[in-house]
Amino acid sequence: MLESLIYLERYRNEGTRTYSPHAQHNEAEERYQPGATDVAFGLRVFAVPREEVLVFLANPPSELKNTYLPGDEALFCVHPQVLAHKANDPHLAVLLKQSQPKADIRVSPSASTRTLYVLDNFPHALKVHFPFRISRYERKMRCEVIEQALAVSLELEQGLGAAPKDFAFMREVIGIVSKEVKESNERGENWGYLVRDLHPWPLVAEKRRLVPGFALYGRDFFDHSKIPLLWELMGREEATSFVVKQIMLPIIHHWLWCYLRFGFIMEPHGQNVLLELDTEGAITRVVHRDLSVGIDMRRRRDLGLDSSHLNTYNRMEDGIFLSIAYDKFMGNHFFERLIACCQERQPQLAAEDFRIPCRTLFAEQFADYSRYFPESVQYFSEKRDHHNKPFFLDTGKKPLWRP
Repeated sequence: MLESLIYLERYRNEGTRTYSPHAQHNEAEERYQPGATDVAFGLRVFAVPREEVLVFLANPPSELKNTYLPGDEALFCVHPQVLAHKANDPHLAVLLKQSQPKADIRVSPSASTRTLYVLDNFPHALKVHFPFRISRYERKMRCEVIEQALAVSLELEQGLGAAPKDFAFMREVIGIVSKEVKESNERGENWGYLVRDLHPWPLVAEKRRLVPGFALYGRDFFDHSKIPLLWELMGREEATSFVVKQIMLPIIHHWLWCYLRFGFIMEPHGQNVLLELDTEGAITRVVHRDLSVGIDMRRRRDLGLDSSHLNTYNRMEDGIFLSIAYDKFMGNHFFERLIACCQERQPQLAAEDFRIPCRTLFAEQFADYSRYFPESVQYFSEKRDHHNKPFFLDTGKKPLWRP
């Protein structure tokens, strides 16, 4: 029987963090990491007068709105490691002066560490401020990031009528942020958290299960002898056909729809993609999560889209991040791992048999891709700017997953 989503998130992740030299770096204390044996921990909560924080909404369910915005207050959630080690944060200091502590919320960490599953009857998660390094970056949740994620979520929701039938996503529905305390900053550093509805949209009535992409090839933390979940899902079906038709082509179709329709640059790597299964174990939809995406303003201008509701966060004016998201995050970090998992079972399989139909679909649905994409694969450099974000690097390599 398939394990729960939380189990798959936390304990079907062994051997998956190989996509960069930084992938296994995690400054979270062991008890807050997804591999911890503790079932949950307490997320600290403070009640703040609503006028003292910034609130962003994107059609939240009443159950969540009433929980996190009760009456004339707002609940402000703070990771306990922030309280323990970032006491000099000016926004935290102001928050603590304005608030009253409430009962902790019991949460379980996801594979990303700072996105936390709330152990409650209504399925939702909280993506919290975590200014400690995980992989390449400190995982801050600044105001502009939160505001933009909700704007993207709302625009996607409004456009679902034209979406592929096997496309679904998890909505970001509430953002609660401290107010800025320094007006002279180059960029705002006030922070908060997101509330994510875990019901994939569009909603369906049938009972379905979710499998994170990395769990398809990740080993079980407690039992390395278990076969990969991808093998279980394939059963006796031919590996190349199953993976290409039921996983790779739908993801590429969805990526192209989001980009061509909205200019949104989704990041469909193994952590951001989930397979939705019916009670028989058949794949029904691909579910996308994490909407802190890049936005190609060139594409939006070409489409004549109004962007006045979008702030300046992650606005792109060239194709560098297109290549990083498509060629590296999806192609190299995720699809190549699926191929390797199939080849572990059937060594005779050829990688090009997976790639060729993907390149074909891309060319068919995006004939003028060369207007937006660079010719070669782009990635992150090891050099960083003054915000500690890496510069980009032209690898000079030919793309494998597009023409």
